[in-house]
Amino acid sequence: MSDFKTIENSTAGMNVSSQAFENARFISLLKNLKYLLIGRNNELLSFEKIKKGFGLYKQASLRVQVVPVEDIVGSFERYRDFDKFFLPKKNHLQYRWAHIHNLLVRDVILPPVKLYKVSEIYFVVDGNHRVSVSKKIGVRFIDAEVIEFLTDANITREMDPKDIFIQIEREKFLNITGLKLNRPDIKTRITSPGQYDVLLGQINKLMVQLNENRKDGEKLISFKEASLIWYDDIYLPAIEVIKNYGILEKFPNRTKTDLYIWINEHKRYLSLKYGREIVIKFAANDFLLRYRKNPFRRIKLKLINFKYKIMKSIYGSK
Repeated sequence: MSDFKTIENSTAGMNVSSQAFENARFISLLKNLKYLLIGRNNELLSFEKIKKGFGLYKQASLRVQVVPVEDIVGSFERYRDFDKFFLPKKNHLQYRWAHIHNLLVRDVILPPVKLYKVSEIYFVVDGNHRVSVSKKIGVRFIDAEVIEFLTDANITREMDPKDIFIQIEREKFLNITGLKLNRPDIKTRITSPGQYDVLLGQINKLMVQLNENRKDGEKLISFKEASLIWYDDIYLPAIEVIKNYGILEKFPNRTKTDLYIWINEHKRYLSLKYGREIVIKFAANDFLLRYRKNPFRRIKLKLINFKYKIMKSIYGSK
């Protein structure tokens, strides 16, 4: 009779845990719909993308420690199985998830999970279901074997994934150009993904122009040398113009580097429009006059860039 009662309680417990899984799946679907409607990403962070982006390789074992569950925001291999809240996305996860849920709600002690740490966030190497269930039932801390990957990047769980990947793009830009070493006090910050490629394109164009003007026998300028010339003679003077014109104050949600890119796109558009090279001061002033009081300036800026691309395709680059 006692054994039958135990089996009955166990079955009832698994039924409750299966219902908890269905509830978690339903919440995940609702969150996914919400994020789709507002145009945001509801995916769990991939450790491999972070590792590759920041070039992580140095490790330090932190042994077993207590980790805040809310700081676990990614996975090594299972980032497609759970959403950014670690809710299950796939039906095939049900049996394992419900089994772990049943154990945890009965206060059964489970082995430590295995985590990778990068800056202030953690990625699950082993124990994805345990982390998922722990988050769902409100567990605040979890025992974990932790290996840390050392980096200068400052990443926290509050950061939007977009901002993390912008940091990756910045790190790539600084390493490719050599500016991280040659100009250690460099301060560039961009708020939109993909814009560091615009800067790399400017430097590459400058390098080509400089080398075209080299005399026979003269040593060609390398990309890193061109990067220094671009930074000292083009970027910094343009930033001074932006500061002197007070443009940043008119665009409080943007950075100096954002405005540098926008104004340079505007400069190229004006150069095509007037058929002659426009200086950065004129472009900055015209940019300010056109957009400082316009609530739809972002849309118009996109239209200008689109017009520039059309004109460029017709007339060729200047």
